[in-house]
Order: sequence, then C-alpha cells, then structure tokens
Amino acid sequence: MTTPTLCVCNAVDTLRDFAVRADDVDALLSECYAQQDQALFWGPVNKMLITYEPISHLDWQQKFLELDGVLNLSPAGRTGSLFADTLADPALMAAVAAHAGPGRRLRLIPHTTTTDLWRFADALRTEYGVVAELPESTPQQSLRDLFDTKTGLRDLATGLGMTDGPCRIPPGTHCAGRQEVPAAVRAMLATGTPCIVKADRGEASLGLLIFRPGDDDIAERLAASAFYGEDPVVVEEFIDGDITFPSVEYLIPEKAPPHLCYTTDMLFEGATHLRGNVTARELRDAWWYRPLTEGGLRLAGEMQRRGYRGRFGIDAIARDGVVHMHDLNARRTGSSHVHEFGEQLIGPHYLDTHAVGNYDFYDLPDRPDLPDVLRLLGPLVASPRHAERGVVPTELTDLRNGRLSCMFYAPSLAGLHELIVSARTALGLGT
Repeated sequence: MTTPTLCVCNAVDTLRDFAVRADDVDALLSECYAQQDQALFWGPVNKMLITYEPISHLDWQQKFLELDGVLNLSPAGRTGSLFADTLADPALMAAVAAHAGPGRRLRLIPHTTTTDLWRFADALRTEYGVVAELPESTPQQSLRDLFDTKTGLRDLATGLGMTDGPCRIPPGTHCAGRQEVPAAVRAMLATGTPCIVKADRGEASLGLLIFRPGDDDIAERLAASAFYGEDPVVVEEFIDGDITFPSVEYLIPEKAPPHLCYTTDMLFEGATHLRGNVTARELRDAWWYRPLTEGGLRLAGEMQRRGYRGRFGIDAIARDGVVHMHDLNARRTGSSHVHEFGEQLIGPHYLDTHAVGNYDFYDLPDRPDLPDVLRLLGPLVASPRHAERGVVPTELTDLRNGRLSCMFYAPSLAGLHELIVSARTALGLGT
C-alpha cells in the first residue's frame, strides 16, 4: 500500500516572522503567497495540498497538464503559521486524517520545517491516530533554524576551512547587533571593498543594504531600516562585476549519503531581485559547476554528521574562478518545483533532453486573468506531455496583483531563454 502524501505549502511562515518588523508587512508579503502554488509539482502527482488560500485556476492546470488526483484545501483563518491555522480548523484536520486512509499514515512534505509542524504531527498522532512520516524534516528544530541563518552558513563553512579555495564564503564578519555594523562597514570600505549588510534571519532580499567606498550615510541607512536591531548581522564583501548566480540543492536522507538534486542558474533583475531559475545539462560544463557541487557536498556531509536531514539549497555568486557561497536555505527552495516539474512531466532523466526553468513577470498591463494570459501567449503555451518546448502559466494565485509565473521547457538552454524573451514580449513587457 502506497502511503498518501500531504504537502503543506508554508513558504511564507518564516519570512513573515522576519518581515513583521516592517510597518507594511502585508504589502511586502502579498506577492510571496503565490509561492504556495509551486507545491503542485512537489512529490508524487497524487497528493493533498494545504495552501494559505485555494490555488487559483487549479482545475485548468490539472486538465492542461493531466495531473489527476490533486486535492487542494485551505484553513479558515490566516495567522502567519499554516500549520497552526490547519490545527485550528477541525474540518480541515478531519480531512487530513481521512486522507491518511486505512493505513493511518501520511508522508508529510513541508516547504519549511517549523516548530508548529511538530505540534501538527503530534496532534495527528494523539487525536486522530495518524502517523506522519517526515523524510524532509530535521527532528532537531534548533539545528535547522541555526543552519538557516547567515551566521550559521559562515560558521559552518569556516569550521570546514572554506574561507579560501575555489568554493568559499565571501570575506566578512559577524556583528552582535546594529550598533557594531557601522565600524565593520567602514573597515571594509577603507580597503576599497564594497560590502553588503544582511540581517541574520533575513529572507527574500528584505533589508539588504549595499555600501560602496565613499558612502557616508551608513548610520542613517541602518537607522531607517526596520530589519536591524539587537539580532546578529553579517557584513561581507559585495561580489559584483562579471558574475553569475548559480545555486545547488541537496537532499540529506536519514540513513544514506547526501546527494545532489540539481543545479540552477538564478536569473536576477538588478543585484537583489530574483526573477527565475533555470536548470540544464549545459550547466554541467560551466566552470563553477565542479567547485560548487563539491563544496556543497562538503557542507552536506557536515550537516548530516550534526543530525540534519531533508533538503537544503546554497545560493552563490561566481566570479573570476571562485564560487562565493552567500546563503544557505535549510528547506525547500524557490527552484525545487522546477526540478520536480521536469521529473514529473518530462521524465526522471529530463536533463538529458531538456532545459527547464521558471520566470516571474511583474506589473502585467491591465491585470489580466487567465483567459487573457492564454490569449496573449497564444501558441507559446504547450504541455510537455505533448510538445518538446513551451510555456506553462503557473502560480496563478497572484494574477489579480499583476504577477504571473511561468514554467519554460526547451531542448536547450539557449532555446529556453528565447522562450522567456518571447513570453515577455507577448505579455506586453518589452524585450
């Protein structure tokens, strides 16, 4: 008997914990909630999805992509913790228990392992007699939370001697709080080195501050930001110039060696605005591929030795023969669904024949609905079940705010980039 799968798409929970410091937290997070839609491609096709709100146009996506057996439910309230909101909804909890079937077991896949996940799993067991299998969750919650910080990555890498060599962390320092930051910034700028200031628990580029030699408004900019207080802060070299943005994701099982899931090239607008990710066999030939994947495996081995299990991703900046690791996400990432889209809809060896990616389009003219999007994209829209290249509109929950994410697939990386340009033009966003 196959254990039923439950995906809880709590992609915004830890981000909200950080973003709540800002006065306009709801506006900051409004575009992030649609990340819940990515879970349509997590794990097996047949599953229950719990999302913050119902996935928009899910019926169309299921029919178009021939994804049968997806059940999507949402809790009645929203407090900032999807697990807590689910626990507070008796009807939803009863539906989860029913999904477990006669075996009374569920395979639970979250976006992020949080303290409320353990409360949820305990309630399933004690109140509903359902055992939750957690292959992607670290029992040591404090360890997960530590690795998910900026200082956690720097300490982990430093302990492995990865402050030098082809894969390393950027030069930098920890500050105990905001009061120590100006001196650290001035010391780095005095060497002619630009620097970036990061809150220890920051996510989604919130609160990042970039300083360059000659800047004299350090204290003022820090004081104007809501994201810096008494928590630790990292100040490190800002890597710019002729750069690329590779990332890598690993899975650390409980009783088997860590293994590489995929690598991506992250697509940015400006220095800090991530817009998409692409994965392709051509990336294996990039000069940064070997140092990043080997360096990432070193981190994975040490994380497993300390007791971590589940997925994690590393974001890096590659320049002049050196890969600089600047972020570790101890959870699923914004590109996990790209890899699983390829596996589900093209096949487990999709990289042998295809490049796959996603791209987020903002400020769509006239706030189109799905029929408008399909009309604008026209023949570009095609299912990988029946075509070798195409565009698939996804993350449709945020269309009402003028944001659309699409999946792209093509026989080559160059062909995929051509599709992104064609889609941008068709949507009226220029080239």
